[in-house]
Amino acid sequence: MTMTTVERVVALHRVDLFADVPGRVLAAVAGRAAEVEVPAGARIIEEGAVEDHLFAIVAGRLRVHHGEQTVIELGPGATVGELAALVPEPRAASVTALEPTTLLRIDKPVLDELLADRPLLAGRIIAALVAMVRERSRPGTDSRAT
Repeated sequence: MTMTTVERVVALHRVDLFADVPGRVLAAVAGRAAEVEVPAGARIIEEGAVEDHLFAIVAGRLRVHHGEQTVIELGPGATVGELAALVPEPRAASVTALEPTTLLRIDKPVLDELLADRPLLAGRIIAALVAMVRERSRPGTDSRAT
């Protein structure tokens, strides 16, 4: 499935991280995002790898894990790898598709441009990231994210 720019913008608007970004700005991001289709069982992030992009889940489900221990399962509207897109460091967990999944990969330079052009957005994205980290750090979940 190849998504149109409009479909990408709609998908990104469903992502908490980008929900408050105006459509015309998201259109520029959507145009530079890479559409990634992965089959069930495919590993999209390897623990320890140093990368500088995040994935927005359009369709399907992903499992964030350390070995066989599941940290969290994520579905459409969620992002994974957001911290590495801001500060590239070794990934803290692996991520595997639980079913056929469509993702939009957003590289660090695209995110950096978005934040530089929209300083107020930076605060919202930081707040959203803090909320995600807090959610994933609640008792009963592994505090390490991707």
